[in-house]
Amino acid sequence: MTTANCANCGAEIERRNIATRVVACAYCDTTQVFEDDAFKLAGKQGVMLDVPTLFKIGEAVKIEGRQMTPLGHARFSYGRGWWDEFWCETQNGMIWVSVDEGDVAIERPVPAENTPQDFDAQLGAETKIEGINYRVTEAETAECLAVRGEFPELLEVGEKHLYFDLAGPSGEIVTLEQWEDQSAWFFGRWVDPWKVKAVPT
Repeated sequence: MTTANCANCGAEIERRNIATRVVACAYCDTTQVFEDDAFKLAGKQGVMLDVPTLFKIGEAVKIEGRQMTPLGHARFSYGRGWWDEFWCETQNGMIWVSVDEGDVAIERPVPAENTPQDFDAQLGAETKIEGINYRVTEAETAECLAVRGEFPELLEVGEKHLYFDLAGPSGEIVTLEQWEDQSAWFFGRWVDPWKVKAVPT
């Protein structure tokens, strides 16, 4: 863990993971980009309305026996509702946990060499990834509403991107996010929210 001062208010901010690029200052509601061992002002955190959640920044949980600690919390709107993304530290690296209307999914990046070269974005279209056919089940625009904590990439409040959800034959899920000239693929799977357990402190 390293510390540096907020570029806006001067408060000391902790950077808990070496992969962290962006940290939200809890004191002045700004986001900071970590560059050259210092924080630089990036934007606003946005308004995060408090709702009951299984995940809280800095509080470890176990999912199916695997322990993870959320370091960052982002909220995204998709028109008819919103979902939360948590960037979590585990013993084996970092993962993303998505929570949408109580449904919980664990996701990890798809290795660049395994991402499909041709992608048909039409609903119902199939794409093969690592030998498995995935069907497009959802295509929407997401908008970042608010961020808290720290992240491996710059998330800006108000930023919009396209996303596509794909489903595999045995419950596997894949997500594609697209913005400007960039894209990111993620493998995932649904987990039983009743198997998310708090780790006693």
